[in-house]
Amino acid sequence: MKYFFESQSVSVVGASTNPKKDGHIILKNIIDSDYAGKIYPINPSADEVCGLKAYPSLLDIPDKVELVVIIIPARFTTQIMEDCAKKGVKAVIIESMGFAEIGAEGKKLQDQVVDIAKKNGIRVMGPNCTGIVSKDIVTSFYPIKDVPDGNVTMIGQSGLLAAGMASDIVVNKSLNIRKICSIGNKCDLNENDLLEYFGEDDRTRVISLYLEGISDGRDFVKIAKKVTPQKPVILLYGGRTEAGANAAKSHTGSIASNAKIVDTAIKQTGIIKAVDFVELKEFAKIFSTQPIPKGNRVAVITAAGSVGVAISDLCVERGMELPRLSDAATNQLKDVFPDWFPPKNPLDLWFSMEQVGLTKALEKSMNASLSDPNIDAVIVVLAGFEYTLEVIEKRTVQQIAEKYGKPVIVCMLVGYNKYKNLLVEKLGIDMPVFTSLDSGIKALSKLWEYSIRVHKTDK
Repeated sequence: MKYFFESQSVSVVGASTNPKKDGHIILKNIIDSDYAGKIYPINPSADEVCGLKAYPSLLDIPDKVELVVIIIPARFTTQIMEDCAKKGVKAVIIESMGFAEIGAEGKKLQDQVVDIAKKNGIRVMGPNCTGIVSKDIVTSFYPIKDVPDGNVTMIGQSGLLAAGMASDIVVNKSLNIRKICSIGNKCDLNENDLLEYFGEDDRTRVISLYLEGISDGRDFVKIAKKVTPQKPVILLYGGRTEAGANAAKSHTGSIASNAKIVDTAIKQTGIIKAVDFVELKEFAKIFSTQPIPKGNRVAVITAAGSVGVAISDLCVERGMELPRLSDAATNQLKDVFPDWFPPKNPLDLWFSMEQVGLTKALEKSMNASLSDPNIDAVIVVLAGFEYTLEVIEKRTVQQIAEKYGKPVIVCMLVGYNKYKNLLVEKLGIDMPVFTSLDSGIKALSKLWEYSIRVHKTDK
């Protein structure tokens, strides 16, 4: 396993001199990453690619090669695998398409690859994948650089994860990524291998999975039961319906597992279920940035009474409570709330804002709520208007949230796009920001549900 992530040498078979070709982009991504090993392009028609000496074949490289990335037509991969065996290669990422996902002929070719790999002790990621995105190495054929060394690892049967979604996350700094692994048809290396590997990785705080089939259900449950008490595992399962299962078969050649069986596995293991890619990302964000709450008691801070009413309903429907604030907390708020409008949960800041402005009203309300022993988490609702700029620029929400060790989320409903985008961009780097009340409260409820499981496990 380590050769995929900690190799001392890598070769790209299919490295191209054409900047528009996948083989060129993969090589350039590796060069632009923090990869510390030796890099060997394979191109029989070029002397060099991207400024590196090119070789006609793997067997022409004079040095040892540990990792090979293959991006050539599928029909040539068996010969390359034979070369890998002769060369003593330890790990191979096959990003080429045209295997089990296209039918019987492709499956036959994929089986040949697996046979060569097993006979020669080679681990294979893919085929039909986009490989790895990390600070240390990027093998994706989508241009990506400046990857952080974060705390979220994403594993999935989707090229999207290590391509467009990875680029979105890295450029917008919306998730603190550690590794992204696109495993495609998972002819050898599968979700169980990676779940176990990253379950033992101290620098991975959250694991997110997108699967279209489970390779070995018993093994998956066994590993997940061991990992979930240590760190949250989030799963988006594709192929839950007949239409989805048919799409999965042509996408990665996967035979989708029965949705009821998957749901049972989720309940048995404490895995957190996401319903789409947005939730997969949002749940990873809240778990990677916020502490686990000690209880389900929530304080809500908003500038509109109607929003407080709607949030109250949503919280209760998701198993959370809005308790009365303690006397100490309400006393802290007396100087920013009018006498005729005493503070209570949900906290409506509108009249306080008229007296002292949003920043001071928010500072007082957050400090009072978070210091209250009756409160386990806080929901802050902000609007995208010019008066919110000071809160953004001063990092008011982030700085106060950091002091108390309790989860804080931000929901944003109305405003001008200019300021709403700024809210998402600036606050969204450090903490979860949601563009709907329901998505924010659902994510917070997942934190609480995980807290229950962890506390049960501790006992």
